Amino acid sequence: MSNTRMAAYALGVIFIANFLNYTDRQLVSALEKPLSASFGLGSTEFGFLWTLFTLGYMVCAMPIGLMADRLSRTKIFAICIWIWSLATVASGLAQERWVLYVARVFIGVGEAGCLVIGPSVISDLFSKERRGKALSIFYLGMPIGGTAAFIMAGAFYEYLSWREMFLAAGLPGFPVGLMVWFLPDPPRGATEGVEEGHGHGGGNFKEYLGLLQNKTLMLIIMAQAFAVFILIPLIHFGTGFFTEQRGLGETEARVALGLMALTAGVLGNSLSGVVGDWLARRMQGAYAFLAGVGFMCGLPCLVLGFTAPSRWVFIPALTLGCFFYFLCMPAVNTQIANVAGPKRRATAWALAVFVLHLLGDMVSPPLFGEVE
Repeated sequence: MSNTRMAAYALGVIFIANFLNYTDRQLVSALEKPLSASFGLGSTEFGFLWTLFTLGYMVCAMPIGLMADRLSRTKIFAICIWIWSLATVASGLAQERWVLYVARVFIGVGEAGCLVIGPSVISDLFSKERRGKALSIFYLGMPIGGTAAFIMAGAFYEYLSWREMFLAAGLPGFPVGLMVWFLPDPPRGATEGVEEGHGHGGGNFKEYLGLLQNKTLMLIIMAQAFAVFILIPLIHFGTGFFTEQRGLGETEARVALGLMALTAGVLGNSLSGVVGDWLARRMQGAYAFLAGVGFMCGLPCLVLGFTAPSRWVFIPALTLGCFFYFLCMPAVNTQIANVAGPKRRATAWALAVFVLHLLGDMVSPPLFGEVE
């Protein structure tokens, strides 16, 4: 298989893994009502489910980043997929609340590997000129996978129990993990003429101290944290908001939220890669500029969406706001890849995951739940 075909195949497999990553992650949010009824969860306790996921995600992201810059990234990635898939299956088998809580932590532990390792491998498969488009394809897993969770919960609610939905979401991860296990791990820096091989990247927490001193990198990560702080409660409590505050039916709310995320996510991610790569050939800091425009345009749309009473206003406004925020994500992460360099990419993404979730969705879902 040629290098080009291998890169395309690897990108496809990693995309599928990221699709399952977000399907498994968001299924809890899509099943808010039946889960809350089965385990007696109030709004704050339901928000705590996301905090537990984020806790596992944050704690393991940085060690995974250090290992990924020294060892085989594809092998570590595959193990992470198996961990989160097993935890998803365990969620469907849970009979007690504490089992569901523990499973959520381990879903976070496994999925930390996806957003730390996936972009790092892709960045070494595609040149700087093509990297934005490749990463935008990877990040399509977020809206498409998240949408799949809500559509599954909405379309099959009458036919499958919430337990069966968790099993259906978790089981495909085992063969996908096997596919990732057998992917070759590309040499670090191969697309930039600097082949550093395994074992020459980071390896201790001093790497993180060095990255913390990179002003550009930290500003990018703080912007991501702001977006996560706002968007995750919308996803986590979206079904309840649409049904209780805006009068939509259960199925209607799930499908509306899923289609909103799908439309905004596919358009935002796709345009981000194309426009970002086009701008990068014409100006410095193109990806950061594109992300900044997206953040500034997205916030007023979300404010209008949360305050407008009519569905003919709040659904388009929220969709447009999410579009601008999805436009930001590939641009921001491409900028991280370019700023960190091949030696410390996985470490840089691990730092980004830790900080943006510490300041973002570690606190916002319980906070929004308490306000609700």
